[in-house]
Amino acid sequence: DCGVENGGCQHRCTEDKKDEWCSCDDGFEISPNDWRNCTDIDECAGKRGEDYDEDCHTCVNTIGSYTCECDDGYELDSATNQTCYGEL
Repeated sequence: DCGVENGGCQHRCTEDKKDEWCSCDDGFEISPNDWRNCTDIDECAGKRGEDYDEDCHTCVNTIGSYTCECDDGYELDSATNQTCYGEL
């Protein structure tokens, strides 16, 4: 029952007439060991341009997201912290 302690789900609980299930916030996935818990997705372990921004020079995983570090002469987009732009 999702109405009682969020159905035991760490993030979100959804139910219909027959069943209930847990889901995770963006940047997380259901834990392979426990369908009620969520684990962080390491976006930086994926492919540049697919799992993290093409213009991210060095990807740094954070809980639920990622940030970038930029090469010398480039600036980090302060709105997202996920893109490096323009040579200064």
